[in-house]
Amino acid sequence: MKIAVLLTSLFINFNAFAEEAFGWPGLTPNWASAQKISVGTSYSKEQKDKNSLVWYSAAGGILTETYYPSIDTPQIKDAQLLITDGKTFFIEEKDLDHKVEVLSPSLIKLINTDKKNRFKIEHIIFTSQDKSVLIDKIRITSNVKGLMFYHLVNSSLEGNSFRDNVNANADHLEFYEGKTKVHVTSSKGYEKTSAGFVGFSDGFQDLKDNFKMDWSYSSAKNGNVAGTGKLKVSPKRGVYDLYLSYSFDQANSLINIKNELAAYENGWREYFSALSIPNVLKNRSEYSKDLYLRSLFVMRALEDKLKPGAMIASLSHPWGQEVKQEENVMHGGYHLIWPRDLFHVSVALLTAGDKHSAYRALRFLKNIQYKSGEWNYAERVIPKFGAFPQNVWTTGKEYWGGLQIDQVGYPVQLFFHLYKKSTTAEKRELLKEFSPMVKAALDFIKYYGPWSAQERWEENFGISPSSFSVAATALILGDKIFPGEYYKKTAMGWLNNPGDNIHTWTFTNAGIYGNGEYYLRVSGCDTYIGTWNPNVDVDCHIANSGARVSQLSILDQGFLKLSLMGLVDANDHRVKNSLNILNQNIRVKTPNGYGWYRYSFDAYGEEKRGRLWPLLSSEHGRYYIQLQKSTGVSKKNEIEDVFDSYLGFSNVGQMLPEQVFEYNGEGTEAATPLAWSHAEYVKLIWSMEENRNITNLLK
Repeated sequence: MKIAVLLTSLFINFNAFAEEAFGWPGLTPNWASAQKISVGTSYSKEQKDKNSLVWYSAAGGILTETYYPSIDTPQIKDAQLLITDGKTFFIEEKDLDHKVEVLSPSLIKLINTDKKNRFKIEHIIFTSQDKSVLIDKIRITSNVKGLMFYHLVNSSLEGNSFRDNVNANADHLEFYEGKTKVHVTSSKGYEKTSAGFVGFSDGFQDLKDNFKMDWSYSSAKNGNVAGTGKLKVSPKRGVYDLYLSYSFDQANSLINIKNELAAYENGWREYFSALSIPNVLKNRSEYSKDLYLRSLFVMRALEDKLKPGAMIASLSHPWGQEVKQEENVMHGGYHLIWPRDLFHVSVALLTAGDKHSAYRALRFLKNIQYKSGEWNYAERVIPKFGAFPQNVWTTGKEYWGGLQIDQVGYPVQLFFHLYKKSTTAEKRELLKEFSPMVKAALDFIKYYGPWSAQERWEENFGISPSSFSVAATALILGDKIFPGEYYKKTAMGWLNNPGDNIHTWTFTNAGIYGNGEYYLRVSGCDTYIGTWNPNVDVDCHIANSGARVSQLSILDQGFLKLSLMGLVDANDHRVKNSLNILNQNIRVKTPNGYGWYRYSFDAYGEEKRGRLWPLLSSEHGRYYIQLQKSTGVSKKNEIEDVFDSYLGFSNVGQMLPEQVFEYNGEGTEAATPLAWSHAEYVKLIWSMEENRNITNLLK
């Protein structure tokens, strides 16, 4: 064993003098944590090339995925400081104790403290206003002598880490692949730099061995690479300020940090100054107001700057640390555009006073609407013309290609939301620009709805009350836009035809819960052309587990959409009975408030087990607002419970997650922040403000 150790030591020492690092190609890369505590980018009033084209996220106290030049193209996986005294210990910054201070709606401070109180590191991360430069303003407080700080950067250029390159120069690190170059430097310079392959010759591997930086490789090429630089920080006790810059525009790598930070904050202040803060928040906690503004910031920040209206779902990859990248494969994660999510975000921003974002979203939808092609679902052959893709990249290129009828109806509803808030002149312009798009979508729904190849959770075909509600509402609105096209007649038939309507299709009288009477999650999920009979015991496929479960056993709250869209009165006995059964079976009271599972037997989550989804809570809150208007009976307690749950489910950076654990009400490793979750909080607040459900366009 001693001989083996000696040979290894000789091998390492010999290679320390080599130009190229050893260990090619490095470990198989994965993604960073999706539990983001912040995201950010500079505000741009007009989307133009001259704007900063960099986005960032932070998780676990450190900088994580950074995107450029589009919001769906990752470039940096993560970056952090490594700390050692050169003799007795070595620690990664991500393993310190973490706190977050929210400085403004657009800015946070990360505070990472050593468990033994030997040092503290503070970060304020932001981007240049008009240059593609990411800036990390750092303050290091050393409480003991002899500490050394190293900057470790792991790239993931142009979407993955398989073909990255890094050069370690005397005063900077340079990462490159294809047309992308990232110039990384410290305002105080580096004492020493080195390039390496992740897991073999990177700075972490170097320092953990003997607490010293022994290697100084000049390059690592064509693999999963990292660069390391020793910061010029005095080994004495004291407070030291510096900044790190990540420049995608090397000509602008030198910056005035004070001016850049002021410009970043002023840009977002300009945005917020044009928006409304509802009166209902004025007598509530400061946190509730802060979360409202943070929500508006998140939604607006997740829009691409070269493709206006392209608002992604989340700047994260769910369970990223467990997901391996694949060579030559561009993982979409959640940095994609779903028409459904885009609708919810756009309506929330529109209601808060941001009409321009909704307009850009509508234009983006117009550009991605299908012009040709067809879906083949066994006997169902459906032309795509007029429909919209399941999700797309910012370029408009399709990622997944399923048919979701609600994602055809939502663009129609977004048009109508914007139409209602427009002047007479603006309405004429809207009709002129978007009538062909809207009519094509309506015709598609009329001829091929209300069946959907996927319901709103993108998993099962058949008839879903949720998907039905969106499609039918779009047709009724279509009659207001294009009188005489019989869109409403079709929708009312689906709603009311004796013995052949949404209720006879999806409301069971043979269920296994409660009195056996409730709406199913989906009906007709056994075959593409099956009979939509909610009283028969046929199996549905459960995505993410592979199980097959009787359709009678699967509860979800999609039926609430019937009321939320204005199709069925909130006091309808079928809706109320279904809600009671739902709450008895898939509602959980957590320490942070009530939450709901997506549906029974859901397997999308840690340990193949679905968790609670905060975005669902708003649907309950808005339903209760409708119910109290319908009956005159106050539902204030129920509404307030939902409102408070959003405050509890948000994390220390005021980010709302996709999912929370049922046992503690805290976010999982699924997507955080989820723009849709933030949209639901904003929609709930404005529904409380106006004492009506703002998504109901029919009443």
